[in-house]
Amino acid sequence: MKPNYLVRYLQNNQKVALLAFVSAAAVALLIFRFMLTGIPDFIFLTWNLFLAWVPLFLIKWVWEQDKSNRLPLWLLTVYLSVWLLFFPNAPYIITDLKHLKAVPENMLWYDAIMIFTFAVAGFLTGLYSIRIVFRILTSRWSHLLAWTSITSAMVLSGFGIFLGRYGRWNSWDVVTQPRALLHGIIHSIQDPFAIKHTLTFSFVLMLLYFAFHIFAELKRHESSHKYW
Repeated sequence: MKPNYLVRYLQNNQKVALLAFVSAAAVALLIFRFMLTGIPDFIFLTWNLFLAWVPLFLIKWVWEQDKSNRLPLWLLTVYLSVWLLFFPNAPYIITDLKHLKAVPENMLWYDAIMIFTFAVAGFLTGLYSIRIVFRILTSRWSHLLAWTSITSAMVLSGFGIFLGRYGRWNSWDVVTQPRALLHGIIHSIQDPFAIKHTLTFSFVLMLLYFAFHIFAELKRHESSHKYW
């Protein structure tokens, strides 16, 4: 690999590299916990983190495809729908903090830090994927449509987190159990607790993305004028 190409590659993927570093740190904490206790608890966190990366990998690929050869509207809509289907997996990890209730007191703080690190990795990965979706929408249409779409996506994601945590539904159940999932959705939208949960998570997601967006815009104008 030529030096100039390597530098250019690292510059174009430094955000992904940073996210990978945070994710690797979370996994390292989990491995150390296993070495310390000999008990394979919290292995599921690695799977949850992998699912958090899926929407980012997908939307980065869609972004590259759309930049090189503008995708038909119907195909872009399909890709964005699949992204939205998997996106709730990114912030979902924060709900794994509930497992701290069963943690022995001598491991409480370590496990809290470990799960929080996984949650941070998931959140940051999700925020970056939203940023890419925002760029795709603004390049195609307008900021108003982009913000409207992002806000709607956050509400749906908040509901998706509720379905995942309390209904135990997965993204792929849309294909494997569509009728049962539809029944679960209908039942949940009539549940006041589900509505409160959805609004709370939606607000937090939107607040975090807004802060992420402002930071990215400030960085863009202060340095290279390159859009994240």
